[in-house]
Amino acid sequence: MNDCWMITFLYYGCRTRGEHMRITKEHDVRRNEILDTAEMLFETKGYSNTTVNDILREVNIAKGTFYYYFKSKEEVLDAVIERHLEKGLERAEAVKKRKDLSPAEKLTQVVLVLRMAGPKSEVVDELHKPENALMHQKSLGGIIRGLVPILNEIVEEGIRAGVFSTPFPEQTVRIMLAAALTLTDDAMFSYTQEERQQLLEAIVYSLETLLGAERGSLGLKTHLLQGERGEEEKA
Repeated sequence: MNDCWMITFLYYGCRTRGEHMRITKEHDVRRNEILDTAEMLFETKGYSNTTVNDILREVNIAKGTFYYYFKSKEEVLDAVIERHLEKGLERAEAVKKRKDLSPAEKLTQVVLVLRMAGPKSEVVDELHKPENALMHQKSLGGIIRGLVPILNEIVEEGIRAGVFSTPFPEQTVRIMLAAALTLTDDAMFSYTQEERQQLLEAIVYSLETLLGAERGSLGLKTHLLQGERGEEEKA
């Protein structure tokens, strides 16, 4: 009797867990499908010109299905940005774990992968609008909170290797992230191309100084300036 009860319990229990995993997977697939489609529409039509009905038609779902996953179009935008942030942090974490890179090279690579992982121009432009200030602030806060532990480990590795020298590794990371993200924010400041290049040079110079790193050891200046020129040519 007890054996039969146990077998029955295990059978239905395992089946229930399997069904739960399948439902969860389907939920994630559908949610990502909505986000992929919404981001494509935001980029091609513009966020303001994209309606919930546009997303419904492209994904071929009912309105009730959409609202099961998201309360509004604004919440979709928030999720798109959050997803880019998660991807960027995953790539940064992967860079941190690489054994073939020096601490200075890791810092450079983290900056580069984050630039590549960022949302596209239309999404960024929408984030910079005054009505999305809270979402923008949330995004910047998320970047700093996510990056601090990753960059702090890289800096501490550099201190042990003798290439960095600072008694405040975590605080240095926080200061430089906050300064860099704020000063290069197009929603707050407007620069000419020359002013922006000088700002990036100053940020790299300040970072090397605060880290006690050899001048030019990060190699960031060249990469960042090349990136800026590339963006200018696209525009």
